[in-house]
Amino acid sequence: MIRKMQADGRHRAGIPYLNQEMTNILSAVEQETGDPALAQSIYFGPTALTHIKRLIDMGGSIITDTTLVANDISAELLGNKGAKVLCFIDDPQVVMLAEQRRVTRAEIAVDYGLSLPGPKLMVIGSAPSAIMRLIQRRQREPMSDVCVLAAPNGFASAVQIKERLLDSDLATIIARGKKGGISATVTLVNAILREIHNSANS
Repeated sequence: MIRKMQADGRHRAGIPYLNQEMTNILSAVEQETGDPALAQSIYFGPTALTHIKRLIDMGGSIITDTTLVANDISAELLGNKGAKVLCFIDDPQVVMLAEQRRVTRAEIAVDYGLSLPGPKLMVIGSAPSAIMRLIQRRQREPMSDVCVLAAPNGFASAVQIKERLLDSDLATIIARGKKGGISATVTLVNAILREIHNSANS
């Protein structure tokens, strides 16, 4: 199965290999979801896991587009260096600004998240508009301290937006195609954090 994933990932994602950490993460996702197609849809940008490790070491922020994802990310896997999980989607200021500007709360929440100091992982599990906002912001400014994990599922527009993110130069982890959703996003984030935690403590 690992060989199949490596060949599949190399063909579709344009990366030369899946290292052992990535393989372990994909195996955990497949085991927990019972969905091999989900595991095989996941693309790792070459710097993404390094970015997340740095975030944990520097006490950075994991910022989600929904409280459902934020509440189910395993905070104990973040260690004791100050890394935290945040969600701004229900913040009263975000709600007010979204109404005033006639945009989605997810877009305003992205702006709030990007304003935080330190390295950030932007976790998008349900709002393609948040991905578009990240792409737009990247076109105007450097975002070397940002990694994006994008796994919304659904319609063709979501599939296309994820491909646009793949074509950007942002550090990314993406569930390509129609696969994804809130549950899949939580499973993927926790699998990544668990692998990093286990590697650091082995």
